[in-house]
Amino acid sequence: MENKILRKLTEEEKQKIKFVVNDVLSEDLPEEPTEYDVLMKQKQKEFILNLLKDDEPEQIDALLEMCEEYIKKDGTAFPGFGSTLALMAMYDMWLNNSLLWPVGHNPEWEEWEKLKEKKVKKT
Repeated sequence: MENKILRKLTEEEKQKIKFVVNDVLSEDLPEEPTEYDVLMKQKQKEFILNLLKDDEPEQIDALLEMCEEYIKKDGTAFPGFGSTLALMAMYDMWLNNSLLWPVGHNPEWEEWEKLKEKKVKKT
């Protein structure tokens, strides 16, 4: 078995990734959130944790390059569009356990959709 060299992200790199992913994917919870809203917020946090794991240097460099492109917003007609689309596709693939994008049918969505009917109980 081949030994893979893994790279650790620095704290600065982690903060950059968190900022960009949150900026691209975040939506504030509605005033009266449903269980679906809460689940999707949790999935977003899990996705970020997944991105922050040690990985191969090429994968980390590609991710950081996307984040840099997004932050720079290169002044084109659609600033940061390529990096935004790439991050959204990565999230979609991760969320749906798919190796390809666009993703196919995910049976979990049927259960997740039912959560839209359940308001979160305030404590």
